[in-house]
Amino acid sequence: MPIQFNRSASRHGISRARATHVVQTCPLPLYSPEAEDEDLVVFLGPDQDGVALEVIALELGNGLLVIHAMKLRPKYLEAFRQVMETHGR
Repeated sequence: MPIQFNRSASRHGISRARATHVVQTCPLPLYSPEAEDEDLVVFLGPDQDGVALEVIALELGNGLLVIHAMKLRPKYLEAFRQVMETHGR
């Protein structure tokens, strides 16, 4: 699946390589339950160095458009723990 990046994705200093790693290795992407956000996908996981990141992308017909990437915020901490525990990480 092709991954594209919006300019806003690098705003917090996360490289494309780090964000791509999280997208490709996230065991369970989170989808929004809100109808107006149904194309948003949240990828939580560690980068290559083990730093927990959150990466948010829009699902497009031909791939993903990453619009946000940063170090994991407290609002995603519990979801991150659950995803990692459930998938043995």
